[in-house]
Amino acid sequence: MAAEDKKRIDREKRGQFLAEEIEACIEFKTAHLIEMLNADNAQKRTIAAAILGNRKDKKGIVPLCDSLKKEKALYSRIAMSEALGKMGETAVPSLIKLLGQIGNNQETELPVKYFNKKSFPLARDMAARTIIKIGKPATPYLIKVVEEQDSYILQQAIDALGGIAAKTNDKSALRVLLNGLETRPNNKITFWKIIRALSGFKHSNEALPPLLNILESDCDAAIIWESARTLGQIGINRPDVISALCKLEENNHPEVKKAAKNALIILK
Repeated sequence: MAAEDKKRIDREKRGQFLAEEIEACIEFKTAHLIEMLNADNAQKRTIAAAILGNRKDKKGIVPLCDSLKKEKALYSRIAMSEALGKMGETAVPSLIKLLGQIGNNQETELPVKYFNKKSFPLARDMAARTIIKIGKPATPYLIKVVEEQDSYILQQAIDALGGIAAKTNDKSALRVLLNGLETRPNNKITFWKIIRALSGFKHSNEALPPLLNILESDCDAAIIWESARTLGQIGINRPDVISALCKLEENNHPEVKKAAKNALIILK
């Protein structure tokens, strides 16, 4: 098989399309585009999602959510997420229902390595990432989830709140997350998720005391290094923060030392 043919086939399987391939579908009616979301051809699914998103047609919200839940092709999944993000607040209730429902590899254990950025979004993260695209209007809905839900739904709502805070500087969820540190210390994954989410709340003095307390605790190493990382990301170089991180540089755990060092580089 020629190299160009292989590239074309790979592109089609992933749902990637060329600019000229969308032109023929631009005038399709919404009902037809919704049908295309279930096409066997991944490119057609991507094209349908892209057009629905550009139109911001609210009729596409539920079908897009249904498709996002089961989509396997990378570019089709990304297009569906982008389309729902363009729909705005109206799409949030439907997206909330997808939290914890996409993918089958939800986090059940603390990480063994310090933060490692992924190149592509994981399927399990797509609902939260899509809600982050909508931004501040989604915050009240997510706060309600944090107050009422548990397990993966709660954890992904926490992820989304941290992402929205980092993107928009919306600090309205800070208090509910800090309350979570006090009320959910026995659920290690949720506890770790809250610490990670707090990294999005830049220059929030209120978040410092619980994080500093964690550095002095006997918590798991992953929770300690995540607290150090978050202190760096919050970006307040108070003397007590610098002192605590300097002390942590002497820790025997290599990942904890790395996190402390990186946080100090950011703060200094």
